[in-house]
Amino acid sequence: MMTKIMVVPYSKLDSWEMNATLFQGTIFIEENHTKKLSSRQEQFSAAARPNAMSQDIMSFWGYKFETISLLPEPWSLVSREHIESREDQVVSNYAQYCSIVRTGLGKIKMIIGGEVDAVLDFKPEDKSQPVNWVELKTTAAVVNEREQIKFERKLLKFWAQSFLLGVPKIVVGYRTPQGILERIEELETQTIPDKVRQKGKYLWDGQICINFAASFLEWLKGVMTEDGVWRIRKREKVPVIEVFKLEETGHGDILSQAFLDWRSKELAAYPTQHSAGTAHINGNGQVPEPG
Repeated sequence: MMTKIMVVPYSKLDSWEMNATLFQGTIFIEENHTKKLSSRQEQFSAAARPNAMSQDIMSFWGYKFETISLLPEPWSLVSREHIESREDQVVSNYAQYCSIVRTGLGKIKMIIGGEVDAVLDFKPEDKSQPVNWVELKTTAAVVNEREQIKFERKLLKFWAQSFLLGVPKIVVGYRTPQGILERIEELETQTIPDKVRQKGKYLWDGQICINFAASFLEWLKGVMTEDGVWRIRKREKVPVIEVFKLEETGHGDILSQAFLDWRSKELAAYPTQHSAGTAHINGNGQVPEPG
């Protein structure tokens, strides 16, 4: 979800919805799953362009790339039989591994969770040490200027997703229109914005994305000063993010009762370790995209 917010300055065609609630000074945000499911169904049911593969087939290619690229354990612990049988393994889009990261943008501190594809070598037992996460992506081979522009726009979301989760490396598989893998390229996440600026069409600026996300979150903190359920919405071709209240009280399905009880108990036990201070700005509002 933070990726979607971060790329808003360059994603005018995107459409999404999120639900949010305030509890003990912290804003909790989740995707509006009904909207997400509806959008996904529309995407997969849309007719493919002439001579183009359907969206579900191209999605399968991405999962297949992950299947043949990954091992369940470090190389030395995996049998030769398993390594050589990866091409024949059944592709699954169900299994996933999520990383939870404590980070911040501007004055806003965040805890975010997101799916990561793999670790390059091993995951250190010392949790204070960085993890060499790897993100796997597939894209059409860049054979002309039109494909170059499409690729650079994809790179924006590749970069934003990995930047937020602290994933240092992205492995991109370039494929033909028929789904045949032609080559792979390793990209260092932190170098992508400079490459786009120096060697590409300079279609986006990473610093603008970071500044926008930080400003939006600070603004949101000023708007959401009371409980209830809020909707955060970006409509297609509409250059604003709307924020409005759906329910005056409660937290909807965003927070479970078990979590509310646990959090209240923790706050009572350690009152000095929690801060609930926010700016007292009430009402609904919307923030425009920059430039």
